[in-house]
Amino acid sequence: MRNLATKQRPSDLATQLAGEVLRVEGAVFFVRADGAVHEARRAASCLLEPVPGDRVLLASIADGSSYVLAVLERAEGAPATLSVEGDCALRLPNGRLSVTTAKGVGVVSAGDVSLVAPAVEVKAAEGTFGLGRLTVVGKELFAEIASAKTTVGALDVVAERVMQQVKRAYRFVEEIDQLRAKRVDYTAEKSMRLHGENTLMTADGLVKLDGEHIHMG
Repeated sequence: MRNLATKQRPSDLATQLAGEVLRVEGAVFFVRADGAVHEARRAASCLLEPVPGDRVLLASIADGSSYVLAVLERAEGAPATLSVEGDCALRLPNGRLSVTTAKGVGVVSAGDVSLVAPAVEVKAAEGTFGLGRLTVVGKELFAEIASAKTTVGALDVVAERVMQQVKRAYRFVEEIDQLRAKRVDYTAEKSMRLHGENTLMTADGLVKLDGEHIHMG
């Protein structure tokens, strides 16, 4: 009968112990287990980063190396950190990812943050954006806002066509209000009033005043 068992090498043998993390120095964890202090590294599969005081599962290899395999216990209410070395990717080929928290979600990155999706929906009672520069590229914009207030230092708008339809419009200009156009057409359904300390009306060609009654002076 053929023996299918594979002979293990001494370096492949491991002993598992439960111990307590005493301190952490860089990537080395000092774990007290079985009456001795072991210098161990965190196993790649141990995503929860151990901290002093944790009760952990320690694997001691016959070649003298030791690894923290998992965090077994931690003080109640203590924060937890999932960490890996290098790039990390989370893939769900046939599922949906949901993140639910009671107190908030924070995303901090020293590099770029990219979001790619067929559709993005954001719902919140309040929102704040602090951006040094904002660039928006799109085909259409639809906005429905009950009240809006904007304060800017300088506003430049370049458009092929601008159309506004409002019920009441008020503009207050402290210094200069200047309009330059090829043709200007103002139509008032009831009355139009122009007033100034000095009012000038000039034309290179024709000036025409037409009305049922014209009062001058």
